[in-house]
Amino acid sequence: MKIIDQTPFYKESGELSLIDRGKAILEYGTTWMKEVEAQRAILPVLDKTLDKNFTLLRNVPLPELDMSIPFILVGPTGVYVMYVTHLTGMFRAKGDAWGTIVGNTYKEEKPNLLIRTERMARAVQVYLQRQGFDMMLNVEAILLCADPSVHVDSLRPIIRVVMRDALERLAVSISQARVVLSPEAIQKVVNGILSPPKPEEEQPVPPPVDVPAQQEEEMEPLPVSESDLSRLQPEPPKTSAFTTTGGGENLPDWLTNLEAEVPEELPEGASEFQPLLPTDAT
Repeated sequence: MKIIDQTPFYKESGELSLIDRGKAILEYGTTWMKEVEAQRAILPVLDKTLDKNFTLLRNVPLPELDMSIPFILVGPTGVYVMYVTHLTGMFRAKGDAWGTIVGNTYKEEKPNLLIRTERMARAVQVYLQRQGFDMMLNVEAILLCADPSVHVDSLRPIIRVVMRDALERLAVSISQARVVLSPEAIQKVVNGILSPPKPEEEQPVPPPVDVPAQQEEEMEPLPVSESDLSRLQPEPPKTSAFTTTGGGENLPDWLTNLEAEVPEELPEGASEFQPLLPTDAT
């Protein structure tokens, strides 16, 4: 079995210096240190049964989680998320309830390791699906008890609970399960967990350009002088030369003289339809 260990503060040889141990306790607490030591007791059992087609990722952090996943086993038969506990005593796993049994008394235990392990598995499954892996890929959650003195009374729990003496049978059942992943798919899953694709940088969207609505051109008034205004005033109606006002005033001289030459009485023998001739013309 291939093992890729990303446990913080530990060297590649698996050793932990005294200074690093103190740093790990300050950052993660004593419970985390005990769980890491319990993982070391499980690794030889799995490594003995599972071949090189399986890859175990140990304490690998996911970008979307604030914690690392203890074990992620990837192989031809699927993907498995395993949580290793260092607890000792008697426990009951019924449905999604997890608690201790002391005599005839049952007491719920916190944190609930069943729910914690199940949520880790779902987080890994969603993480892989977001990277484009098959939606039908099922990630199985398994709770491993490292201490041989632990006894778990299982009543249809939501995840598989395996005690220390059943670890070898678990490894055999995993290796003999139905093949669902090809070697290429296994490598893609491992690479997707170890080296997730970086999110594409969003190109800045240019601000929208405000295009003002086309407005009608306003005609500016042209400057007008007083002389132009006088020309624009309407002219008074012209009086005809033959129109008299005020009883014969403003008549032309030739018309006045003509009236003076017309006799008041027609000559004898003249017709009113006969044109009048001047006196000197007769």
